[in-house]
Amino acid sequence: MGWFFRKSFRLLPGIRVNLSKSGPRVSVGVPGARASMDIHGKARVYAGKGPLRYQKAVTLGSSVKKSATANKFLLAIVKRVFGGP
Repeated sequence: MGWFFRKSFRLLPGIRVNLSKSGPRVSVGVPGARASMDIHGKARVYAGKGPLRYQKAVTLGSSVKKSATANKFLLAIVKRVFGGP
């Protein structure tokens, strides 16, 4: 069994930033359903309640486009939270 690290911060109702050893991930949703994207452009959708859960990776297009979109999205959130130009 491996060790892992994860810390989650709630920015606004329904919006979370998760920090882990694989990098930051932003997720939006309501209890029982979420969508998330990491800095590499990998997106996932989650749904479920209690012990029954569903998780699926979602393809967003080319890797260059995914990466650029994810980086802009995360940068905008970080600027909004911590301020900046």
